[in-house]
Amino acid sequence: MNKEYQKIFESLKEEKVDDSVNSRVLIIDSLNTFLRAFTVIRHINPQGNHIGGLTGFLRSLGYVINLVRPTRVILVFDGQGGSTNKRYIYPEYKGNRGINRVTNWDAFESQKEESESITNQIVRLIFYLKQLPVDLISIDKIEADDVIGYMAGKLDGEITIMSSDRDFLQLVNKKISVYSPIKKKFYDKDMVLTEYGVTTDNFLTQKILLGDSGDNVPGVRGLGSKTMLKLFPELGSENEISLDQILEKCKAGDKKLHESIVNYEYQLRINKRLMDLREPNIPDEAKEEVDFLILHPNKELNSQQFINLYNEDNLGNSIANLPNWLFKHFNQIAKYK
Repeated sequence: MNKEYQKIFESLKEEKVDDSVNSRVLIIDSLNTFLRAFTVIRHINPQGNHIGGLTGFLRSLGYVINLVRPTRVILVFDGQGGSTNKRYIYPEYKGNRGINRVTNWDAFESQKEESESITNQIVRLIFYLKQLPVDLISIDKIEADDVIGYMAGKLDGEITIMSSDRDFLQLVNKKISVYSPIKKKFYDKDMVLTEYGVTTDNFLTQKILLGDSGDNVPGVRGLGSKTMLKLFPELGSENEISLDQILEKCKAGDKKLHESIVNYEYQLRINKRLMDLREPNIPDEAKEEVDFLILHPNKELNSQQFINLYNEDNLGNSIANLPNWLFKHFNQIAKYK
């Protein structure tokens, strides 16, 4: 054997691969994933029922497992009344979300029919997921992003978060990456800096200043992302820049936007409490529930029961070669202890 190849071979033998249950954890922002599937997939079963959210979620789950090859999968759903905890902080949180159709096509005759289908498919999806060696968690009055933020800080191994929500980019570090199912790419620290012009350590500060119109969280009026980077180029540096440091700089500044930011301090403090996923605002009992889940993984695979549910719902060819799909994606996960 060539000496160079011999050296490589020996180094591979010496390398210890950590295959403990929490060494490579895939965390899925599950309502986000479900609604994306429900919106774009028009699967209808022979009974005329829309099943796109259900089948789309399952196929997305298999797809990302194949990409990440995790030792564990944790599915986090928003709890009942999920925004309640944040509305205690800011009553107008998500107050702009009226009754709107999710889809832009004619599978449903009314918004009520569409909402019922969403509820029914999520409830049914839970039955399917309980047959797989994955963990499910939802905590009443708390959103999934806060649960995920706390959980990511507690796990020791490599973590991949699957979500199209950019808020999770504030968590990216050497051990945590974010997979965007819409953009089909993984975000590491370099990717975040390249795309947004700020480092992951400063992504939260950027969000605090700009707000989030989707969640009805106001930012500083007149401040856009380009202007913000001109005012605060240090947000693109490796040094973590806190809101307090931004305010100190603005108090010493002479621009109109400096004054606007200082005058907006009260709302910016609220924004931080709403948006901070590294130190999420969740009660101790919720943290204890997450801690318990981390220590007690579910590793039970009930393939036949999953197949029975699939046949009862007449999902047809939604998943090709279902027994093989189950074995390929979940048999190995069930083995990690």
